[in-house]
Amino acid sequence: MRTLIFSIAVMALGVGCGDDGVKPSPDAPPLHDASVDSGTPTCFSGTPTTHEQIINACTSAQGIEKTTKPPLLLPDGALPALPP
Repeated sequence: MRTLIFSIAVMALGVGCGDDGVKPSPDAPPLHDASVDSGTPTCFSGTPTTHEQIINACTSAQGIEKTTKPPLLLPDGALPALPP
């Protein structure tokens, strides 16, 4: 009886794990950055109404570079030793 139950379970798993040949579709389409190919940055011009349009809107703001330094970073760039 135990062998029969085991055989049925193995066959059920074998049928359930078969390959039906269907490839899953990707979750989202690949992103393509036009500025990488053309060398000129692209931005959204017009009145932005969605989040994507807002973050890609054309602006005349000046870009800044800000370097961050974690508060515990030593002058040589190392982290302090952990307490015992």
